[in-house]
Amino acid sequence: MSKPQTLLIDGDILLYRFACTNEYEIVWDEDMSSDVVNLANAQFDTAMFIERMSERLHTEDVVVIFSGKNNFRYNVLPSYKHNRVGLEKPKLYHQLKEYLAKNYITKEKDTLEGDDVMGILATRFPGQFVLCTIDKDLHQIPGEMYDWNTEGFTKTTEEEADRFFYKQVLMGDSCDGYTGCPGIGPKKAEAVLAEVECLDTGWSYWERIVALYQSKGLTEADALQQARVARILRAEDYDFKEKKPILWQPKR
Repeated sequence: MSKPQTLLIDGDILLYRFACTNEYEIVWDEDMSSDVVNLANAQFDTAMFIERMSERLHTEDVVVIFSGKNNFRYNVLPSYKHNRVGLEKPKLYHQLKEYLAKNYITKEKDTLEGDDVMGILATRFPGQFVLCTIDKDLHQIPGEMYDWNTEGFTKTTEEEADRFFYKQVLMGDSCDGYTGCPGIGPKKAEAVLAEVECLDTGWSYWERIVALYQSKGLTEADALQQARVARILRAEDYDFKEKKPILWQPKR
């Protein structure tokens, strides 16, 4: 980074990481076991992780971002993240979240995922934030991102961010419970987008995507539904007056 910026840290991932790594099972015998948690150690691990990242990125300005309740995507696609329904959070999840809220600036917004909050802030105030996460979905957001696993930076242009979004619309995301276009994986999605870029067809990305969905017996409405759950919100996708998402529409 050329200058100190505020770090937007993906708090959802931190909570699961350090809550899970500080939860143990002690097996006494074949019929008896005990679950043991270490809250103090989870708090220490989390604080040290944030401190090391701050030192690495030369800034003490940190905001930890969490997902809010009532995700708007459930109203768009009821099966969104259906594979996670009923799964229990780690035992230290809520206590660790309370610790972070007491010791750091945190943000979460009802109806929005943490990714959306990060995306809206980063695009509302370009150049002021660095997205700190290992979540590939944030490549949909123009700006600078830090991957703490690889300790690498990426700077994404708006064109690159749009392209990544369209790729997600084509290939879907099984972890998030949306399918994309049937039969389209990462390589095929890349090839489809390359066709738009290289061939003089006059088609936009969206027109090509719709045509592909229609070739599978689906409709533009099906493609739009997938796009709306795939889309990580930017400032343009949020109504600040009404405090609600603006569902994505293709630019005609």
